[in-house]
Amino acid sequence: MIKNIQRFISLVLLLLACVTMTYSQTVSDLSISDKLESYRDSLKRTPYEWHLPIMGKKIREMGFDIPYPNGVSFTYAHSKQDLLLSDAFVGFDPDELIPIDGFARFRSISSVVNAYTVRYDFWLLPFMNFYGIGGSVDAITNIQLGLPFEAEFDTKRKTGLAYGWGTVLGGAIGPMIISTDFAMMWTKMADLDQPNKSILFGARTGYLMKFRNPERNLAFLVGAQYIGINKAGSGKLELISASDKEKALGDLNGWYDNLTDREQEVLEPLYSGLANWLDSSESTNLYYKFNKRFISPWSMNVGLNFQYNKRYTLTGIYSFGSRSQLVVGLGYRFGIKGKNLLSGLQL
Repeated sequence: MIKNIQRFISLVLLLLACVTMTYSQTVSDLSISDKLESYRDSLKRTPYEWHLPIMGKKIREMGFDIPYPNGVSFTYAHSKQDLLLSDAFVGFDPDELIPIDGFARFRSISSVVNAYTVRYDFWLLPFMNFYGIGGSVDAITNIQLGLPFEAEFDTKRKTGLAYGWGTVLGGAIGPMIISTDFAMMWTKMADLDQPNKSILFGARTGYLMKFRNPERNLAFLVGAQYIGINKAGSGKLELISASDKEKALGDLNGWYDNLTDREQEVLEPLYSGLANWLDSSESTNLYYKFNKRFISPWSMNVGLNFQYNKRYTLTGIYSFGSRSQLVVGLGYRFGIKGKNLLSGLQL
């Protein structure tokens, strides 16, 4: 097993970016402050113009300040992730992959990942939101090899697509807010044999600070997220450069010369592929398959959500622990006019 390494294929990282933005005006809040009683009274008298959420008119008449039912958000995320790998096979011929757990050790495998996503959401119920996500991701992977020789490789920048859906349950009483979310995402990169499927669950709570303008507030958030990925992975990496190739080639030759005849026979395809690449200026493809899991599937996060008014929000979230990620996003909310669903239901 390869221990304490950073993400080998950096695909599921954008999941956190996609789901983090569910905090942009996703909670209904009931003000219990005397200063905002007049605002609550005006809400009860204001006609409710939107189809959704179901029974939104009734909730508004009770004095709850609910957000516009529809929203679009744009998000950028910068991420890193730690993984554990096992049952790893690599090779320069996709039909001749060689197991490397017994002799190869990586000091680190790190990816710099940038994700750009667009999310559309709507409130079906005053406390239940559904959303769809689409976006792009690009990543550069750096590999630092410790055994059988010292070397550092860079891979070619890869881009791919991501898509998925999710749901949020959220609400507030006075200044205290709470939200949980669930999402399923698929990411497709050119170097993956099939889309990578991931599942995310998160929960956050926070404090909502009001301003004199009753439509403006600032939420301080803290929470945790769980992310699960499909265990098996396979594909290829395009190696484009390495530090001190001459030294790495010498170390590789020394390691190979000290192997037994049987070991040399088994490892010759991998040795030849590495030697040929280190001895040239051309890039090459390294094929792989392995089982992967997170060092820890859980991470903590803290953040802020600033609501300028009921239309616009700005969100920033930082996740830390076994994964690190910074997410920033801008959200815009709107409504579709029409008779509110189930508005005639008696509560």
